[in-house]
Amino acid sequence: MSRNTTQDYGPVQMTDDKIVGTMTIREAAALWSDPRRQHLKRWAETFGVPLQELHPGHIVTYQKDRGEEATASQVDAEVESLLALLKQIGLGGEIDRYHRPLSEAGELTPAEIRALPEPVRKYIDKLKQEILELEAEKNQMSNRIRRTNWGRSR
Repeated sequence: MSRNTTQDYGPVQMTDDKIVGTMTIREAAALWSDPRRQHLKRWAETFGVPLQELHPGHIVTYQKDRGEEATASQVDAEVESLLALLKQIGLGGEIDRYHRPLSEAGELTPAEIRALPEPVRKYIDKLKQEILELEAEKNQMSNRIRRTNWGRSR
């Protein structure tokens, strides 16, 4: 998935020059001329910290919490909007380095799972249980091999 840049939306307006890292998301969104500012509403409701204090943990928390009620693509659009704002004022480098869009992870959000038919949800649960059992068996086998090889000369 390609990330949008501020160049994708035309020239920066004069009000954008007034955005600084000590502002909250709500304050910055009110000044930001980019059309993506509409995606910052939930961010503003969730976090009242200055832009310069945002870190990767905020993104992970937001993705988890917002995924309870929105699709992965909606959450990704909201995160990308915040990253674009941060990038425009020279912040968010650490977040951008560690950020992984939900859609790239290939997992459904809880909201998306709840929207599935009941038989599909049950099948997904069954598959998750099988994965857990296979992982447990793999760990047991690794431990047996390790114990067998312990003390052997190499």
